[in-house]
Amino acid sequence: MTRAKFPLSSDQLELLLAFEECEGLLRLSEVMAKDPSVISRGLQKIAEEQPVLLKVKGRWELTPLGRQTNALTLETIDRYKNLIPQKSQSRSNPRELLSGRSLLIVINAQCGLLDATQAGRNNSEAEKNIESLLKVWRSRKMPVLHVRHVSEDPSSIFYLNGPGVEFLPQTFPVPGEMIIDKKGSSSFSSTNLKSHLEQLHPSHLVLAGFTANECIDATARDSSTLGFSTFVVGDATAMFDMKDAFGKWLKAERVHRLTLANIHALYARVITTQELL
Repeated sequence: MTRAKFPLSSDQLELLLAFEECEGLLRLSEVMAKDPSVISRGLQKIAEEQPVLLKVKGRWELTPLGRQTNALTLETIDRYKNLIPQKSQSRSNPRELLSGRSLLIVINAQCGLLDATQAGRNNSEAEKNIESLLKVWRSRKMPVLHVRHVSEDPSSIFYLNGPGVEFLPQTFPVPGEMIIDKKGSSSFSSTNLKSHLEQLHPSHLVLAGFTANECIDATARDSSTLGFSTFVVGDATAMFDMKDAFGKWLKAERVHRLTLANIHALYARVITTQELL
């Protein structure tokens, strides 16, 4: 019996999907976190193996088969997701979050992030989206909690006696909103957050803030472990470029997407500000 084999590898399918979403080779290389020459060779290899790409006046274009392949890939991904048992918290309609005792937790929305210029950041709309969430929560008189990272290290951007520890102006707490200080990644680590939630009995936890790959991820994981119904507003989070174990820089946008995908698959439901509001 001959084993069936798909014509393109998973990496090639990912590149083909990203190619359709991006405008230009430079943008594609940023999203894929690879050198443009590597991306170009990858596209060339795909074109040589299957007629899904065609070069027109020196620029790659998707062929009709290429668009059909991408559509089939997306359909297959969606069908695969439906095969995975979802946690009960993921079945809720996002708009239900505005009709109960949902608690909005804003994490690390602090001025120190403005000084983190050593690496590029993605999603410049994060602060605006957090502000939108705060306005809706406050207008509906639903509970809001702010988590602030503090450090005793004078070199830290969140040094407790430095300007970086302060909240961003557009996300500044108002009277009546609780503030919890933390020193670790998770908002539950060595804080009284768990006991506060046990008293408040929120229907859902809605997480937003910084950074997606560290404090948001860690908090969502612990929240899920403790049994709280948890949502992460993906476009109200962001992160910075980072180096991998071999010293190679990874673009924030790509790692952000992968981080949110991991959170959505394992810990909490990832939604957008528009879905919610």
